[in-house]
Amino acid sequence: MENTPKTLAQIQGTIKSARDSVWVITDEIQKMTAGASPNKEHKGNLDRNVEHLKLVVADTEIVDSGEDITDLIVAIATGEAKLAEDIWPAAD
Repeated sequence: MENTPKTLAQIQGTIKSARDSVWVITDEIQKMTAGASPNKEHKGNLDRNVEHLKLVVADTEIVDSGEDITDLIVAIATGEAKLAEDIWPAAD
């Protein structure tokens, strides 16, 4: 099966979907900033959504599309920084 290039509409749809991951990352960090104790659920949500965004921004068709994905890149850095903090409970 041949790998068909994505249409601009498909690329824009992927970016729009990825922005849901940006929202999750922002929401999880806001919860902890507001006083929620870091837990496995927060860490799992951050980790999954950061990984999802990494896949999206690694797609050369998306990067080369000319669409603005700055917010995705910023969310990756923000999520990775929070994951790197020594605040997470030890794994069972």
